[in-house]
Amino acid sequence: MKTQTTLHLEDYVYAGYPAIVLNTAEEKRALEECYKIAEELKMQFLVWSETNGIQKYVVEHGEEGNLELVAEMVEETVAPDEDALSKGLGYGSDVIYCMLDFHTYIKSPSVCRKAKDVFKEAKDKGIVYIFISNRFDIPVELEHEIMVTNLELPKKEQLQDVLVELCKMYKRDIPKNIHEVLDAALGLTSYEAENAFATSLSKTNEFDTDIINNVKRQIICKDGLLEYTQSKETLETVGGMKEFTNYAQERFSAYSIEAQEYGLPYPKGVLLVGIPGCGKSLAAKALSNMWKKPLLKLDLGKLFGSLVGDTEAKTRKALEIAEAMSPAILWIDEIEKGLSGVGSSGTTDSGVTSRMFGTILTWLQEKEAPVYVIATANNISSLPPEFLRKGRFDEIFFVDLPNVEERNEIFKIQIKKHKRKAEDFDIEKLANLTDGYTGAEIEECVISSMFHAWNDGKRPYTTEDLELAISEIKPMSKGIMSSTVSALREWSVNHGIRNANSVIKNVNDEINKEKNGRQIRFKKEEEK
Repeated sequence: MKTQTTLHLEDYVYAGYPAIVLNTAEEKRALEECYKIAEELKMQFLVWSETNGIQKYVVEHGEEGNLELVAEMVEETVAPDEDALSKGLGYGSDVIYCMLDFHTYIKSPSVCRKAKDVFKEAKDKGIVYIFISNRFDIPVELEHEIMVTNLELPKKEQLQDVLVELCKMYKRDIPKNIHEVLDAALGLTSYEAENAFATSLSKTNEFDTDIINNVKRQIICKDGLLEYTQSKETLETVGGMKEFTNYAQERFSAYSIEAQEYGLPYPKGVLLVGIPGCGKSLAAKALSNMWKKPLLKLDLGKLFGSLVGDTEAKTRKALEIAEAMSPAILWIDEIEKGLSGVGSSGTTDSGVTSRMFGTILTWLQEKEAPVYVIATANNISSLPPEFLRKGRFDEIFFVDLPNVEERNEIFKIQIKKHKRKAEDFDIEKLANLTDGYTGAEIEECVISSMFHAWNDGKRPYTTEDLELAISEIKPMSKGIMSSTVSALREWSVNHGIRNANSVIKNVNDEINKEKNGRQIRFKKEEEK
């Protein structure tokens, strides 16, 4: 992921930073990347670990002619303290000195102090300390001394090398569906991908994309940053929102080879704002199935960490996984809740929320990978203004309450979903009775009518049962959310927000009616 806020390892090395943290679980691949940089810059390459002391790495030809990174002993025993740091200065100038799993020792006061002294001298000698660790928490005293970066997840070409090596090991032919297999493994580290390929072979004796995807789903969900979501929803199960779904289908064409040759850019994504229960999340799931792309759900609340820099690192990691799995859909549900308090972040949480928000904003603006973002929000007033400007999203849609035609469609979908035929019901009458109901409330009407019929002799539910259920359910738009609905509609009209629903209601009349009502109430209060 290459943005203005995320630089690569080589950028820091070329710039001459004396100390860099490389956060990764892929130690072998990290060493290979460091070695490549050392070779390009004609620098010495040394590696320290507590178990092996200091070793020099060189490239040798393997058994089958491929190049392998091989360690040669330099100093066998070097204690994991100030001495291990000082040793990096003893091999002349122009050195890359990698230190493995040094994170537990850097917290020692004496080691921390020594590090400050060593880094000053290293800067003058052209020596770069690279700390390779899965989790490196930088002491406060060294925050301005050490730069932090992540090892990018492997690209498709790198995963292909892993697959080819595995095929050689197990004496298998390269699979004919190699591109599908590699796509299924995107988002995994090289080690994880190798395990996923091996798991598939052991279970089915072939490279099965479903098994690889299942393994990937478990790995991605393990740290909780992203949720790999699967759903059976389709556009046929989404009642209404035709303006949005038609728009999304048109944008999807940009992913074709012909569109790329034509010069079309990848679409950025959309922000769906509207009333809860009207199908925003449902639409995200349906588009994932229509496009046959992985749907990744990002819960912003899970990105917050207790340690310094933890939240920013988790945010970058989640976005990096999304890019590595591209083309994909990134679904950020109820985004306003995760970004609430951005304005006061500097005083309430030392600016953590603000920095996370800044990372996401920059990524939305500058991402080049085909990751289509679908963000949903119920309360627009909680979102910072800069989040809504053009460039972050291709379009912002307002999702209103379903109109009569859409309610008609929703009833048909829900009745079919619950094992009945729509033609057995007076759908038109039911749609007219549910003005102001959300799609979720209409579904609840169907479910309630089923319970009533079941307890009344286990008979099939009827139009009359549905009418009874409708009379017992008061829609939120006419109760606790009436003012919210009016405010959202007024906001969408005043800001020229595109309507997601199939038939645009005369919202202006409803807004004027609401305003007139407020004015009449105000005059009555004055007269009193």
